[in-house]
Amino acid sequence: MRKVSIVLLAAAGVIFAAQKISLPRVEVSTQDGVPMFINYQGYLTDGSGNPITASLTMLFEIYDAENGGTRLWWQTQSVVVQQGVFNVKLQLQESDTSIFRLGERRWLQLTVSGQRLSPRTEITSMAYGIHSAKADNADKLDGRHASEFIYNSTTLQPNANFWIDGSGIAGGQLRASAIGISNGPAVYGTNANGLNFGVWGHNSNSAGTGVAGSGNNDTLFYLVNGSGGAFSARRFGLFAYAHDTTGTGIATMGNRIRDTVWTLAAGCGGAFNGTNFGVYGLARNLSGERCGGFFRTYGGDSIKTYIAYNYGGNRYGILSDGTKSTIMATSAGKRILFCPEAPQPFFEDFGEARLVNGHCRVNLDPLFLDCIAVNQENPLRVFITLTDDCNGVYVKTDATGFDVYELKNGRSNAGFYYRVIGLRRGDEDVRFPPAPEAPAELAVPVKAAPDGSSPVR
Repeated sequence: MRKVSIVLLAAAGVIFAAQKISLPRVEVSTQDGVPMFINYQGYLTDGSGNPITASLTMLFEIYDAENGGTRLWWQTQSVVVQQGVFNVKLQLQESDTSIFRLGERRWLQLTVSGQRLSPRTEITSMAYGIHSAKADNADKLDGRHASEFIYNSTTLQPNANFWIDGSGIAGGQLRASAIGISNGPAVYGTNANGLNFGVWGHNSNSAGTGVAGSGNNDTLFYLVNGSGGAFSARRFGLFAYAHDTTGTGIATMGNRIRDTVWTLAAGCGGAFNGTNFGVYGLARNLSGERCGGFFRTYGGDSIKTYIAYNYGGNRYGILSDGTKSTIMATSAGKRILFCPEAPQPFFEDFGEARLVNGHCRVNLDPLFLDCIAVNQENPLRVFITLTDDCNGVYVKTDATGFDVYELKNGRSNAGFYYRVIGLRRGDEDVRFPPAPEAPAELAVPVKAAPDGSSPVR
């Protein structure tokens, strides 16, 4: 084999190997047209120092170390050498560019006609490569072309970090942070189309949540089976406001109602629509004071009403400091009627009967007896109204009913109406129980964003 020596020349014309040398340049082509090859020049002489003219087989290899190490890439070429000078372009595939992506040092190993030359030559960047490292005009990031990313356009939105003009799709998570921004949201959506939305969240999983938000630096809580929206905070999980004087703060529709949501023409704080139940209230404590719902009016003449209220050991279906009433249609129009009220919880029943030879036995309805307490301490209260003339009557009660006797041993067959009153079973000892204080209330101020202004700063 003919012994050769080699002097390698960089593209810039500086001598390699035997003298102080520059290094091979790396040029990687992209979708923007940058060439994808390593340009390599050298100067070959024989053992006497004479320049070689021949066609030689050369093996080019890239390693991750100056000596030893792992071979990352290789290529064999038949190279024409003229008067000692040769020039090759080492073609790279796009997948090969990953060996330069992280900026780690790389070395080129040359073998000429089976003769391995040393030392290896370190590969460095060309001028345009150094400029690209600043990433102010890089065509790719993690293998993705610039056209696949959101771009920043100060001409469209001077204060925006990025701007989407048209449709934008995030294949993974899209995170926005407004930390350090004093007067703007992290995400702001706007739309001028009346049939579209400023912000729309959709989750295609059957147990997914469409939109979720947490405030007050609080933990987000959501339904394990999913929902359209999940909102958590320390004081108000969700705040809704209607600007019009006839507006409704929040309106909901359940039971798959799809046609119309009903609310008051004058507006209200909330309108809740369902097929069987519009509103469901549940107090979750298992003991102590708890109430399914509390309602009141505002002002000095405020009325307070509790619904499904456990208080003071008693169970109140409705407890209110207002009158209990109903509305009935009359010949003079609809009128209000009031419920009689008492210091004790009484149940009452009514009926009519007739004396037979001065006596009548009345057995009360067994279902009515199931509802009242009848014993020595709590006897029946029976009121008789005669409908025929007789000597008068008196009553004796027992656990199942009462007997009516005519006075003076009379033997008439007079008719009568009766009214029976008994204390509600289980509440025999309740009389004028103390009333609760109204629950504590808190007025929280509301702030409006400036009208007509964008929150993007």
